[in-house]
Amino acid sequence: MAMELATTAFGLMAPTVPTCGGSGGHCLPATSHGGWYLSTLGSNWTPGERLFLLAGNSAKATVQAAIGAIPLARGLPEGDTILALAVLSILVTAPLGAWAIPTFAPKLLTKGEVDPTKVAVSQPVVLLAAVDTSALATVVLTKVADLARRSDGEVVVLHVLQKEDPAGLASLQQESQRLLADIRYRWLTAVGNTPEEIVRVAQAWHATEIVLGKRGHRQVLVGSVSQTVLATSPIPVVVVAAES
Repeated sequence: MAMELATTAFGLMAPTVPTCGGSGGHCLPATSHGGWYLSTLGSNWTPGERLFLLAGNSAKATVQAAIGAIPLARGLPEGDTILALAVLSILVTAPLGAWAIPTFAPKLLTKGEVDPTKVAVSQPVVLLAAVDTSALATVVLTKVADLARRSDGEVVVLHVLQKEDPAGLASLQQESQRLLADIRYRWLTAVGNTPEEIVRVAQAWHATEIVLGKRGHRQVLVGSVSQTVLATSPIPVVVVAAES
């Protein structure tokens, strides 16, 4: 009777909810659990995983907590009974689920390789730092190091050669090693059009972000370069301004 009243209070037809006579409405959870189990038939889930679904979904207190008080708030005479049943279901299912999940997980589930059809695997973070031999390189490397530490990412340091500068190149490599000492990184050089090479290398290494400066003293990564990369790159770009 209480189940029929609750259904009517929520704007549904009472006959649509099966009652089980003297069973106190326990057929509804059984039907729900059966539906969860049947919904996985024909899938690539193992029998143990399908059974664990029943235990994992036994603690369902959100709906009861959200709508249990609505009939009482609407002034229905049976509202206090419906609210009491909702609270009772929370008191029963919450501890039941808290016990069932850790109890049955070791028995029904097995550890193995990640199945991409069941779990979404996030893309590894690869940050490309485009640097020149100016002082701006330190700002770019500091920024990319901070991003890599926060995301446990890998860094690709790219220097596009414009002219022979052995001393500047050696200094840039030392600065990279100093600022990225605790980060997985690789050092690359390229020859060609600077914006095109930045985008090309970023795509080749599957970079998730490009970090570069917008002003360079040696006209290697000047504002026009950063603007061109921003306009042509399909990859997100982080532009670091030179410190004044």
